[in-house]
Amino acid sequence: MHEPRLSLTFTCTVEACHTRSTHQFTRRSYERGIVIVQCPGCKNRHLIADHLGWFKESTKDGQMKTVEDLVRAKGEKVRRGRVGEGGVVEYAPE
Repeated sequence: MHEPRLSLTFTCTVEACHTRSTHQFTRRSYERGIVIVQCPGCKNRHLIADHLGWFKESTKDGQMKTVEDLVRAKGEKVRRGRVGEGGVVEYAPE
């Protein structure tokens, strides 16, 4: 059985990097597990989702589980779209 995949496109926020990249991962890992992606520009790793509580300091003591929660808490916009069976979550700083 084919597991639905999501795609995330974002611009790295590391100073002097600002590389725009797209990453794919399973819907299950995004909604129930942990997703960490590596920026192809600066090679830093970015936490996208933590439903297991491994990175509490990065998720406001476990309250903000996904990058969408964190971005919205800052008052910034997240765009969601549908692509095939999966979805797209996109964040670009204004």
